Amino acid sequence: MQKSSFLIYHEYREPLELLTDEQRGRLLMALIDYSESGMVPELDGISMMAFSFIQKQMDRDSEKYENRCNSNRENGKKGGRPRKEEKPNGLHKNPKNPSVSEKPNGLNENPKNPIKIKNQDKEKDINKNIKCKADADALFERLWKLYPQKRGKGRVSDANKRRLLDIGFEELERAIDRYKADLALDTWRKPQNGSTFFNSGYVDYLDANYEKPQQKATPGELECQRDYDFDELEKKLMQKQLGG
Repeated sequence: MQKSSFLIYHEYREPLELLTDEQRGRLLMALIDYSESGMVPELDGISMMAFSFIQKQMDRDSEKYENRCNSNRENGKKGGRPRKEEKPNGLHKNPKNPSVSEKPNGLNENPKNPIKIKNQDKEKDINKNIKCKADADALFERLWKLYPQKRGKGRVSDANKRRLLDIGFEELERAIDRYKADLALDTWRKPQNGSTFFNSGYVDYLDANYEKPQQKATPGELECQRDYDFDELEKKLMQKQLGG
């Protein structure tokens, strides 16, 4: 049985706040399409990140829904839902209010309104990873515009984008400028694909690793730099003229 809706959770607020209004609109339509047909959309990098986060929760909700439908079908074949047996969980009914179970420690538990304990540390880690990925993607987009050979963009991994984030925009901008300067010295060289440079090629051009190439001397400059013993040359010339 196909679902006719999907749930929106408050925890989606943080990744959605990273998007523009236009990106949120496209993301909403993509989520509806995915809920109806299971089709994964084509979105820009940061919107796709938000979609992937929401998609996982939608898949979990769909799996629970399917399991519940299958269970109901099986119960229907057997003549209805079986009676629940009381579990030996140590709870006993409160005689004053049968709808409320009383725990051995004196605490009352209302089955209609159970106490929910959230794993706050886990949620913080998820939010931190989402924020980090969004920052890394945004930095990569800025750097990609500066690089001359725009090929292989999709082959730059998320892990390498996070490494770029650790280095920072200013130093990577200098690395790109240094690489361009090296290419200008050797006109026969072609720039690496963007995927090659941003996965590992930039390392040689960072502040700690870069060595400025020495300027090549012209043939005339090389001749001027030679040292000659003119007395010895004149002696050899006189000997050659005298035949000895």
